[in-house]
Amino acid sequence: MRWKLETNSKILGGPVNDDQNIYVGNEGGDFYSIDLKNGKINWKFETDGKVQAKALLINNIVFFESGNTYYALNKHEGALIWKYDLGKEAEKFTYSGVDYLYILDPYDDKHASAIVYDELIYTGTSHGEVLGFHINSGEVLFKITLSGNVPIRSTPLIQEGRIYIGDWNGVVYCYDIESKLLRWKKRTYRKKPYATFGGIASEFIIHKGKLFFGARNHMLNVLWTEDGQKEWTYTDPNGGWLISDPVVMNDTLYVGGSDNFSMLALDANDGRLLWTCTRKKNIYAKASVTTDWVIYGGGNSYDPKDTGELVILNRKDGNVLDVFQTSSSVFSAPLLIKNKSVIFGSNDGTIYSLSIN
Repeated sequence: MRWKLETNSKILGGPVNDDQNIYVGNEGGDFYSIDLKNGKINWKFETDGKVQAKALLINNIVFFESGNTYYALNKHEGALIWKYDLGKEAEKFTYSGVDYLYILDPYDDKHASAIVYDELIYTGTSHGEVLGFHINSGEVLFKITLSGNVPIRSTPLIQEGRIYIGDWNGVVYCYDIESKLLRWKKRTYRKKPYATFGGIASEFIIHKGKLFFGARNHMLNVLWTEDGQKEWTYTDPNGGWLISDPVVMNDTLYVGGSDNFSMLALDANDGRLLWTCTRKKNIYAKASVTTDWVIYGGGNSYDPKDTGELVILNRKDGNVLDVFQTSSSVFSAPLLIKNKSVIFGSNDGTIYSLSIN
């Protein structure tokens, strides 16, 4: 271990980095700039909400969402440049008479991250809107509202003048970015077998004209970007959600599952299963994939007192090369630094930096 830092609140959004620092927030509403080398805090910015997605670095700005408010800070000293409050009532989940704010159900741990396209910051909201903020001023210059204001937990993708987004009902949308006209939409399941099923809660990626994404669904649906038609579907035999952010390298798709406890490698062209690594932990977050490794975190969605782990696999065959045990679940995406170290957060609020060989 190179260093660790305790922030005392759950970390779900993976860290992002520049040459010297990482930037990450926690569910307590605190957002940090931390020195890459030694783990010392450069500055901390406090909010009233929960940070449940990774931040975006653009120029000298770090952008993130907390409790339905969007913040743009100067990355050097953490000073507020602008913020945008949706001004809407917080979503909540009620259990045994207790209200839990900013979540839709007990497993709603992933909020939409942001992307940059043509000087605007794009993200999806809990109230079914896709917003585009001017980087420097925060002015909303782009807006699409989904029918029914269905919450968005997926991170949008823009390519070749089209924006792709997925909603909590499992519908994928493709809009023209200039005209905002809907080109197509595709529902990813026919029937909802239980209440928490179906929501799209991952990043999108495009590979060879096909759209890949994770969802609360045991079927992995791969769609053609041109018309939204299915190219192929992989069905998990154990019924676990294939929910992690997908990664494609050398025509191989890597995606993690929740209740199947598995990291899968599939042929990105036809969905053929190449290998699977099954352990005893749920997987929710994006893996870091290199020429040699697949690195991902795992934990227990049902028992907050259980341990977590960071796992390193051989990319070619899925064999386990190393495991680092943590005192709490790891549901944030690991950040690989120059193939020499990996940084990630855990559910007890600890940030770890490990050396890897």
